[in-house]
Amino acid sequence: MMSVTAFAPATVSNVACGFDVLGFALHEPGDQVTARWASKGGVQITDISGDDGRLPREAKRNTAGVAAEALLRAVGE
Repeated sequence: MMSVTAFAPATVSNVACGFDVLGFALHEPGDQVTARWASKGGVQITDISGDDGRLPREAKRNTAGVAAEALLRAVGE
């Protein structure tokens, strides 16, 4: 099964005056997501680590899940 993994670094913004001109990306922490096609269809969040159970696993209540569902709708899947 084909999958794709992406990492998005956390950012620091508003470290001084200047409308985020002095914001910058950090090496760590950040978010990593692995996406793969599922025979079931739709978006399923199977695991979240490092959140101590605070983030919702239900796709419609999770910002990453909502974005993934919008992408699937946009491409007609």
